[in-house]
Amino acid sequence: MTTAGSTRREPELAEQTVVVIGGSAGIGLETARKARAEGADVILVGRNAQRLERAALDIGAQSIAEFDANDSDALQSFFRDRPAPIDHVMVTGPGPYYAPLAEFEVDKARRDVEAHLLLPIEVARGATSAVRPGGTLIFMGGTR
Repeated sequence: MTTAGSTRREPELAEQTVVVIGGSAGIGLETARKARAEGADVILVGRNAQRLERAALDIGAQSIAEFDANDSDALQSFFRDRPAPIDHVMVTGPGPYYAPLAEFEVDKARRDVEAHLLLPIEVARGATSAVRPGGTLIFMGGTR
C-alpha cells in the first residue's frame, strides 16, 4: 500500500508460492529472482543438484526439487507431494534440437518433441490438484 508522499508499495507476490521448472539458469532463474524480489516463496526445479543449490542460495529460494521434468512419474509425484498449495508454475527449458540431416538423431529429436509438446500437458495435469484456483501456468518456448 502506498501513501501520499511515499513510493513504497507492497510486493505483488507476497504470500504466494511460485514453482519454476527449469529454474537453475537462464530465463527460469531470472524469473525466480524477480518472483523473490516481489515477495514470493520460490521452489526451483531442475535436473542438476549443484546448479539448483547455487541458484537457491543466490535468490533465497524456499526449496529445490531435483528431477527431470520429462519423467512423468517424478513430475506427478512432485505436484502430488507438495505440502502446501502453489500459486504459479512457470516452465522453461532447453532450446530445440537442430542438426544437419546427415547427422540428425531421431532419438534426440523425439526427446525434444516430448519436452516441448508433452511436458506442458503433463505439468497442467499435475498442477490441477496443486495450484490454487486463480493460479497461473506459464510455458516458455523458443528457438535460437
